[in-house]
Amino acid sequence: MVKPMPVLSELKWGSAMFFKTSLRISILVILLLMACSDNIIQRASSDYFQFREGNWWRLASDQDTINVVIEHIDTLLQTECYPVSYGGYTVYLVKNPDAILMYARAIYHYNGEDHTIFEDFIERIELPLVDGNTWQDSLVDSIYIAGAWVKAKLYLDGLITGFENTGGYGDVYSLRMSTIETVISPDTTYTDTTDILESFAPGTGLVHLENDNGVFDLIDHEVE
Repeated sequence: MVKPMPVLSELKWGSAMFFKTSLRISILVILLLMACSDNIIQRASSDYFQFREGNWWRLASDQDTINVVIEHIDTLLQTECYPVSYGGYTVYLVKNPDAILMYARAIYHYNGEDHTIFEDFIERIELPLVDGNTWQDSLVDSIYIAGAWVKAKLYLDGLITGFENTGGYGDVYSLRMSTIETVISPDTTYTDTTDILESFAPGTGLVHLENDNGVFDLIDHEVE
């Protein structure tokens, strides 16, 4: 038996139901996208890097403590920098909308004097923070001294290794930064590598640190 074709009213009803279902799905998708977008915008606008003079963080491992302090603003290469002291070892950082830059200088000791091979800023952290992002930057240059070329190279690899909501800190990003510095002269090659993991929380700043000295977690801080 041949099934009769639906009449026009049935076709209209079926089309209307399909339209309503599609509309509900579209609205749900839009709302989900808006919610995700709001969360991303909120995280992007949060201050994970509390670069203000006098701010400090105290972190502890099983055997030691380290104080991280923002010292008095300095100027290098005509650029205002935040000197950040990691237990006495100072790095000079610049906070831009799209990156945290780090001051770097390669020198060659010869005949009792320091000769600069390069002096510039390298991208330490790419902004905004997005889980899984990677970035690379490098500085390469050479000088001619005492009848020979001396070359220096600095490579930095960065990776956001994790993003999680932790109790008391909110949305925390973990970042791993690895550097390889090499100075090549006619008689020797010097290489130094570093591997650091830092975790940052909005409104707090540094909450976790891993380096050659151990694994440190925040126990006290003061930020303005």
